Amino acid sequence: MGLKVRNIRTTRTRESIFESLFELMEEKDFDKITIQNLTERAQINRATFYAHFQDKYELLDEIIRKSAEELIQQHTNGVCAFTKDNMMRLVFAAFEYHQQVKKKCRRNYNKIIPLLSSKLVIALKHYLNLCMQEIYSDERTLYVQIYANMINEAVTLHTAEQTKLTEQSIAEHIVQMIHLD
Repeated sequence: MGLKVRNIRTTRTRESIFESLFELMEEKDFDKITIQNLTERAQINRATFYAHFQDKYELLDEIIRKSAEELIQQHTNGVCAFTKDNMMRLVFAAFEYHQQVKKKCRRNYNKIIPLLSSKLVIALKHYLNLCMQEIYSDERTLYVQIYANMINEAVTLHTAEQTKLTEQSIAEHIVQMIHLD
């Protein structure tokens, strides 16, 4: 069997496992989902599941991490620039990230907010660090941390409906606080 065929099978199997988790999270709390539930839904055996993931926590972790990275990549069109427009796109990527997870995992959303936030902050920090390499040297680590957390907190509050500000308004305020206007 060729490498390409194995990669396609691996990708399909992983996507099936991801979809199974989303479906199950609509039906029950994450804590109640078992590996057996996942394997039955994905129509795979336990050995196949464990060939891809150590447990359901690693599965959830990977889904959330990949989602954050992919949305940042999509919204910024792969462009890494510390500009007003690009930072607006970055904030909107964070909004979409939370909204997608909330939509797919309504029942479990509030329970997984800490994991969502931690993965989003990591993805934001990575992106911001790359964008700010030419601008800041010594203080870059500090600013990256502050900006990533500011974006995450604002988006989390909005998604939890704890602010009446619009997404556009929040993005504009963040860009203003970063002094990119």
